[in-house]
Amino acid sequence: MSHKYILQITILTALVFSLCSLASMPARAAGGNGRIYGQLLDGTAHNAPLPGQVVTLQMAQGSSAQDLATATTDSHGSFSFPGLSTDKTISYAIFIRYQGAQYVSDLVSLDSKPEQQVNLTVYQATTSTANIAIIQATALLHTPDAQKSSFTVSELLLFKNLDNHTFVGSLDASKGRPNALTFSLPRGARNITFNNGFDGYKAIQVNSGFATDAALPPGNTEFSFTFEVPYTASTYDFSYAVMYPTVSLSFLVSPEIHASSSSLTSQGVITADQHPYHLFKADAIRSNQEVHLSLEGLTLPAKPAALNAGAIWLIVALLLMLSMLAVTWFIYRNRRRNSSQPAAPGKGKAAAKDRKQALLQELLDLDTAFEAGKLSKATYQERRAKAKARLRTLMSEQEIARR
Repeated sequence: MSHKYILQITILTALVFSLCSLASMPARAAGGNGRIYGQLLDGTAHNAPLPGQVVTLQMAQGSSAQDLATATTDSHGSFSFPGLSTDKTISYAIFIRYQGAQYVSDLVSLDSKPEQQVNLTVYQATTSTANIAIIQATALLHTPDAQKSSFTVSELLLFKNLDNHTFVGSLDASKGRPNALTFSLPRGARNITFNNGFDGYKAIQVNSGFATDAALPPGNTEFSFTFEVPYTASTYDFSYAVMYPTVSLSFLVSPEIHASSSSLTSQGVITADQHPYHLFKADAIRSNQEVHLSLEGLTLPAKPAALNAGAIWLIVALLLMLSMLAVTWFIYRNRRRNSSQPAAPGKGKAAAKDRKQALLQELLDLDTAFEAGKLSKATYQERRAKAKARLRTLMSEQEIARR
């Protein structure tokens, strides 16, 4: 990635943090003797000056940045920003959004040279992709996450725009697929994170992946992003659609995954970012082609061992025995509790007498109900037998208590 684009990304990323420091930074930048001046040039028209365009002076300090001031270019495309701080911790850049594309100059500091010229070149926009190609596309497949049943993929693409116009796409999908930069994704891809090249632009989902209105100026532009790929088995067919003519396509696969391909050539194991990877490559690939990488050995969450029928019945029997023991213990404790609490003198006899009287009344009520036809003979006989049995038990207990 060129130094110019690294500086662009640094400025655009820092702008996100500017809101928290808007109150303090203007005071620190104002009142100095520094000055930035320059011209806005049209690269498509052989660097002709661009008059009547609004350019923005951006200021960065530490992790904070903001738009500091604006100026309109004169008839010679010139602009000037005087009265700037020369503090060595402060850097400046010139920014403009022209015909849908973002352009930003290199960062400059005024501590050693208080007055500096910074020219900014822009290009006329085009909607044609005829002169767009990919010099190098690299996809890095990281070690699978068994708990999430997914692996992360990092993609890095170096585009080449051979035109002298900036490609500026549109995300308008009212007439079908939008005419914008398009990136392919394998099936089920999720959790996409945009990195280089996407700052300040938008992206939408399309059938084959996603599209973005990110601009592509003449020369080289780098894009990078990451995403997760879920899987449900130990094997996976990684499908990659080539969207633009590609000079070189590389796949770096974690050695924990066994990979093979009929359309990619194995280059053996290489070291990247201090980690070993299996490299697969293909060269000179036309647009709208699809390559496949077969993956095996993907790790899955550990499953509990299955129980056979004998073990299941044994567990059921043990549970039944435990249940029976619990019931027996409950009954035993209740009986002991009742037997350990002696009745008060005279209270037991009075209670037994009341119970006997209640049973006799119950027999009388049954006879009355039967004679009145309110009970069937079978019901009457069953209830009367039960009441008499309880009465006999009560009388036996009284007899034993008198002995």
